[in-house]
Amino acid sequence: MNRAKLIPVLALAFLGACARPSTTSSSQPSEQKAQPARNNYPTGKPRRGSKFAKLRVGMSRQEVMRIIGPPTSQDTHVTGKQFIPFYFGGDMYRSDWYYRGEGELTFSQVAYESPNQDLIYIRVDRKSTGYRK
Repeated sequence: MNRAKLIPVLALAFLGACARPSTTSSSQPSEQKAQPARNNYPTGKPRRGSKFAKLRVGMSRQEVMRIIGPPTSQDTHVTGKQFIPFYFGGDMYRSDWYYRGEGELTFSQVAYESPNQDLIYIRVDRKSTGYRK
């Protein structure tokens, strides 16, 4: 086969390989929430019986407020995903709640334009002032 005929054949083979659906099967339900990337920060270990010992990653802001009460202070900021063109996923902004003597909680947006946020990060700091550093 000469080169002039080989190039279109290779191009079609490449495009055909790109168009194939994934053959890996997932055992997880399709309605599961998308999880933001895991943070590599140390989270510490909450004292037994402390407020943060009652919390689990994935709780909503309303659940956390009901369980441990309002924060000493809070802060909200956008993430870099806010500036990605045509990105329609979650985690475009985060809310940080600071608790005196306990540490910091970070909440992230569940889905695009969703008002709901879930707890994604718990940082235990017993010397926390309750305000952003």
